[in-house]
Amino acid sequence: MVNLSSFSSIHFLFYSLVISLSSTVICGGIETDHEALLKIKSLITRDPYGALTSWNDSLHLCDWSHVYCGKRHRRVTYINLSSQGLEGSLYPHVGNLSFLRTLSLGNNSFQGAIPQEVGHLYRLRQLYLYQNKFKRVLR
Repeated sequence: MVNLSSFSSIHFLFYSLVISLSSTVICGGIETDHEALLKIKSLITRDPYGALTSWNDSLHLCDWSHVYCGKRHRRVTYINLSSQGLEGSLYPHVGNLSFLRTLSLGNNSFQGAIPQEVGHLYRLRQLYLYQNKFKRVLR
C-alpha cells in the first residue's frame, strides 16, 4: 500500500529539484554569454559609432545593441557588428557563445588570428569576417 501523502511529497520534491536545476543551468548559460560578450568588448580598441555602448550591466544582454537572443532559451544566437568601424581583436571567449548561429563582423578592422574556439561553435551557420585585417595562421 502506498501512502498518497508521502508519494505526493516525493513528487513535489523531485519537481522542485528539476526546476531548480533547470533554472541554474539557464542562468549559468546566460552568465557565460554575458562574460563572453564583455571579454569580446574588452579587446575592442576603437568603437567610433558607439556600437558597444549598451554592452554593460545596466541592461540585460538580450537588450544590448547588435545582440539577438533566442526566444526559448534567451541565449545569444546572433551578433551583428558589421560596418561599425570597430578595431581590435577577437577574444577566444567567443567560443563560449554555445547557442550562436550567426556572427557578423564584416567591414571592420579586426586583426590578429581568428580564435580556434570559433570552430567549437557547432550551432554556427553563418560567419561573416570579410574586409577585416585577420591574419592567416599556418600550422
